[in-house]
Amino acid sequence: MVEIVGKSFSLKLAVNNIKNNRKFYLPYFLASIGIIGMFYIIAFLAISEGIEEMSAALAMIMSFGVVVMGIFAFIFLFYTNSFLLKRRKKEIGLYNILGMEKKHIGKILIIENVVISLSSIILGLLCGILFSKLVHLFLSWVFGVEPPFGIEISWFAVIITLALFGVLFVLTMIANLMSI
Repeated sequence: MVEIVGKSFSLKLAVNNIKNNRKFYLPYFLASIGIIGMFYIIAFLAISEGIEEMSAALAMIMSFGVVVMGIFAFIFLFYTNSFLLKRRKKEIGLYNILGMEKKHIGKILIIENVVISLSSIILGLLCGILFSKLVHLFLSWVFGVEPPFGIEISWFAVIITLALFGVLFVLTMIANLMSI
């Protein structure tokens, strides 16, 4: 019974921290959504058969773009995460002074990270899927090719995006825990 109350308290505290620090979390959250959406769009275009029919060079550039965007996402997410953590050092120190153990502070940070990560991955993928069709239509117009009909979801691009950003968010969580 005590364990259930402890988990509930940590969850409430983590959600409350996100709400209270929304002026810091909102830019991180929106940046994560944007980066995830852009990465999905580039991955989608890199493996799309329609793009390969338009131009083989464009398909190759998009494949290179996936690698560049992955590196950029790594740097950008770690930078914004370190900025966010730097702003919250006083709050974390206050928890420590008030008697919270490091494992409890770590648990709260893990819950916060999971909530932000999952929601930004879901919203980023949704935005990427919606805007990938728009970008595909634009490229079809530029190259004078008949655009494909319907919305196409590349499950391979979804898996690549989930894998990359899952690893990136786990790495940022580990960096946060190590800084405690």
